[in-house]
Amino acid sequence: MKIAKKSSQSRQTLTLSRSAFDILDVLRGELPKSVFVQELLVREKLLREREIFYRDAVAAYTPKVCSETLELNEATPYVTE
Repeated sequence: MKIAKKSSQSRQTLTLSRSAFDILDVLRGELPKSVFVQELLVREKLLREREIFYRDAVAAYTPKVCSETLELNEATPYVTE
């Protein structure tokens, strides 16, 4: 994918390979291409933000934190009835 040379700075035009264009056409259904691509980019951005959040959360859950969590769980009373 590349930007067409004659595109203005405020509104650039992307060029796609034929196979990418065919996939885009199949996936978008009745939506205009520009609307579909915009929605696709927004969804992808949210997915990446969520993935970064989870990666950071997993990295923060060190063995020490895991051990402290298990100790806290064992010390917390619970009702069996």
